[in-house]
Amino acid sequence: MLVIVWAILALLAALALVAITARSARSVLPPLELAPGETLPSTPVQRLARRGLAVGVIAAAAAFGLVAWSGPTTYVDDDPTRLAVTGLLLVSLVILAAPAMIAGTWGARGAARLDERDRAILATASNGQAGAMLVVLVAWVIALTEAYRGQPGIPDTYLNLIFWSCALVSMAAWNVGVLLGYRRS
Repeated sequence: MLVIVWAILALLAALALVAITARSARSVLPPLELAPGETLPSTPVQRLARRGLAVGVIAAAAAFGLVAWSGPTTYVDDDPTRLAVTGLLLVSLVILAAPAMIAGTWGARGAARLDERDRAILATASNGQAGAMLVVLVAWVIALTEAYRGQPGIPDTYLNLIFWSCALVSMAAWNVGVLLGYRRS
């Protein structure tokens, strides 16, 4: 159970790293001149990222909650639980990746939905992905080392969980990068 706590802490640290990276990248975007009190409506890319992040994180949380409830090393032995977790993880990954794929398609086609600010934000959205995955990997290494210190090995189930957590954090980091790119100070 301690390993799951470490994984949750790693996800939070990864999101914090993404926020810091996106905030520093935001300064290179062209400034907008608005009248005092004037706000911009959300763009199609912003709405895509917001919806994808919300639904994808809920599906991922359900999957990791199911793993935590059944136990990280025992969920693999129960076929219905393993299939449910895998299905939730796949759905979560597709939902988190969909905004990036759709925005990439819009950019490749030269869609009128994207202006130069959208393109600049999309260009910097991935800045935090590698750092977020690195934080998750470091947290997993520390957690597993501490949990299995003095034992002959670590259960191979954790390799699966490490892969999924890195994949999901990477795609969530892209969505967070988009949302932070649009955020104003």
